[in-house]
Amino acid sequence: MAERNMPYWTIRHVEIKEAVLGQTFTVFMLENDSEDARYFDLQRMLEEPGRQEIDLELDSYCIVSESEGVDYGGLAEVTMLPGQLVLQFRPEAVEELELPSDEITLDIAPDINVYELWAGMQKVLTYGNHLKVPSMRFM
Repeated sequence: MAERNMPYWTIRHVEIKEAVLGQTFTVFMLENDSEDARYFDLQRMLEEPGRQEIDLELDSYCIVSESEGVDYGGLAEVTMLPGQLVLQFRPEAVEELELPSDEITLDIAPDINVYELWAGMQKVLTYGNHLKVPSMRFM
């Protein structure tokens, strides 16, 4: 199990864009360019959730990890500190994403634009079901 406040890994590459033009928007954070690199891919649909997504509880942002785990609305809190991103996950997300802890601290490489990263995360994480929107702080 990872110790709280110890970095899990360092964000060295970020892609913030429409992943599927006209359909999905993504914030992809990657440890490095190796085949077994750790990552978080935060995604949202560009259209508001429909009745089917609401009924299936797929009506919020999606988190994908390198374990190929997928969870919808799994963040409780997100805090951007100088040089670090702290992600507090809901218990069901920890299990689905096979995380070592409910709190994951990621260091941010100096060449990453934290303002763009934060803006992209706000766009993704405020999507859909308002009950699953995490508390967000930029310090």
